[in-house]
Amino acid sequence: MGKIYVDCEDKAGEEIYYKVIQTALLDVVIGKSLNKVVMICREKDPYFIIGVLPKSTSRPVKLRDVVSVEESKKEGGKTITKLRIVDETYAPQVLEKLNVIDQPSRFEIITDTPIDLDMVIYDAEEEFIGKVLDFMNRVFPEGMRIRKAFYNKSIVMIASERPFEEEWIKRALELKEELESG
Repeated sequence: MGKIYVDCEDKAGEEIYYKVIQTALLDVVIGKSLNKVVMICREKDPYFIIGVLPKSTSRPVKLRDVVSVEESKKEGGKTITKLRIVDETYAPQVLEKLNVIDQPSRFEIITDTPIDLDMVIYDAEEEFIGKVLDFMNRVFPEGMRIRKAFYNKSIVMIASERPFEEEWIKRALELKEELESG
């Protein structure tokens, strides 16, 4: 698990949020994927900011990584392609992306979908961002219903029960910059 920092005006609150963060990371199983988690708690204003710096994620999986083209022929204005699955790990994602006309065996697919071998069939980063946002939503107090996320190399979310003040947004963006600059 990466390092966790909590900046809270109340010392007892700091300890509680530290434990809440640890528990939430274990619940969504992303603790080992993060280098750093920073939480800023300003209960009196009230706003809360959580920022995370993830470790690098794997590259997107493309169609070319999991299938080979066995045969391709024109039939009635459409191109019918026979594919062989060479990596079963992502077979469900391949089947979701293609219009399967027939599947003669577990490893063979016949489709009339135009084949682009560079088509992304699975992107771990998208799934990971969803898990991080789920983690953040678990940590924020329930009354903080107004939320906004910023992400690039890091992921930062701000939450409040009131419309955001410019100063709060500025602090969230500063945290994002701090995380990304190391």
